[in-house]
Amino acid sequence: MKRMEPDGSHIPVVAGICPLTSYRNAEFMNNEVPGISIPRAIMDRMRKADTGDAARAEGVRIAQETLVAIRNMVQGVQIAAPFGRYAMAVEVAQVLGTDAASKNT
Repeated sequence: MKRMEPDGSHIPVVAGICPLTSYRNAEFMNNEVPGISIPRAIMDRMRKADTGDAARAEGVRIAQETLVAIRNMVQGVQIAAPFGRYAMAVEVAQVLGTDAASKNT
């Protein structure tokens, strides 16, 4: 973000977050999708998820952590629903629910 605004100007940014669904999905995103780089620590977390349900849950947790970490740096977020799994996108957004509600009061 700092590299985008070297002169102090403000460029609105909408971040894209896509919850990972499996280690294989993480490998594909990391190796085959231009511009995406998944840190080794995230790859390790996805590798350790030993079932499909565990992998999807870990992917949601990682996406939630990312959302919380970037929310004050961006003007919006687009959360993808991987493979049509809309519930995963909703679950990612829920991490902001209570906190976002308290900011509006």
